[in-house]
Amino acid sequence: MIFRKLLAVIAITLGLSAFTLVHAQTNKAFDISITTLDGESTTLNQLVADKPVYLKFWATWCQPCREQMPHLQQTFEHYGDEIDIISVNIDVNDSVEAINATQQEFGLTVPVVIDATGKLAQAFDLVGTPYHLLIDTDGRVVFKGHEESDKLEKTLKLLSASNSVILPAVEIESLIEQPSLVTKTDQLTALFFTATWCDWYLEVSRPAIANNCINGQQQANTLYKLNPQLNWLGITSRLWTGDKELAEYKGKYQIQYPLVIDNHDQEFVRYQVKDFPTLILLKDGKEVFRTSEFSNQHDVATTILKFK
Repeated sequence: MIFRKLLAVIAITLGLSAFTLVHAQTNKAFDISITTLDGESTTLNQLVADKPVYLKFWATWCQPCREQMPHLQQTFEHYGDEIDIISVNIDVNDSVEAINATQQEFGLTVPVVIDATGKLAQAFDLVGTPYHLLIDTDGRVVFKGHEESDKLEKTLKLLSASNSVILPAVEIESLIEQPSLVTKTDQLTALFFTATWCDWYLEVSRPAIANNCINGQQQANTLYKLNPQLNWLGITSRLWTGDKELAEYKGKYQIQYPLVIDNHDQEFVRYQVKDFPTLILLKDGKEVFRTSEFSNQHDVATTILKFK
């Protein structure tokens, strides 16, 4: 108790809140760099006050996310004085323009930030959107889920009632450094990043992206057949994807090169892949080419020949 009071005194002296100090010590995710809609770099610690926190991860093309937008805005209007509510766009196949359009469409006044590096979603073990996280003033996650559920509402109510309420923490898988999925080799390496759902899920909301996903996968198959001597690896996003979805996708496109799920989001973060699909070429371990545009197969094939 004495130590907590001492921390509060130190925080006031430094012009910081006790919440900032607590979160900086107990939840390192609050120090991960995120981006405002104006392109400025910030962190959750710089945005929140001495309150519990509600983080809502979403994407503009995510249909359940769109369906839940009225709830998000209502929650902000109802609990915004007691809980710091921040919506986090995951920045996958998205843009500031699309975010602004969504804000206008739903009349959103809730603060919006962008997880430009993907590290915040990785730290909080995001495997699909929408994703709700409630965090108490000690930096503990006390709720996680994807639905507008009664449990979410009850937890919001409890957190807003008093900062002294102690709720049981929920488990978030610890982020542990994993060996790279990419084998080190002197060979020219081709990494094809995609998602098992981008060809059909985005068909209505983002038809151009869906077509690009189809074209990209077909071109990757063709390029592999023409250049089997390259060190090929297909890497799928872990979003909404397990072994079943991976097997179905491989069968659907008759993929012959190795294809794995990035279960820890390590390669997508390491190579800063924010668009599906993306092809990256590595030479001597260094990136020499990247494209997310697959309208012209000849251009990609010519580039590969140049580096072979």
